[in-house]
Amino acid sequence: MKTLQLKRVCTILKLTDSAPAQTTLTDQVSPFLIQAPHLVLDVEGIQFNSMLIGELVNVHRTFEERWRDEEHHIALVNLSEVSRAVFERVRLTEMFPVFGSIGEALNGAS
Repeated sequence: MKTLQLKRVCTILKLTDSAPAQTTLTDQVSPFLIQAPHLVLDVEGIQFNSMLIGELVNVHRTFEERWRDEEHHIALVNLSEVSRAVFERVRLTEMFPVFGSIGEALNGAS
């Protein structure tokens, strides 16, 4: 008889830049960062500037601190081609692996 087994727990967060935020991104996502050692950030439609990149770096720092003693992964999905070029140029893709879809990110974190 086949049985199901939990393979991995992953938090997936959809980010937007369409409205001004009242708090930092780190403050907004902190409750979710403690839930699972695998985090996928869907950034579809966001055009990153230095301030938004700084916000992502702060989220990464908080996530790394929380899961430093366990295997963990953080990834971005749906990054625009322009933003991806910027991330590659400043080597942020080493910090944030970039995938085309949530499914690819989940498979890439295996």
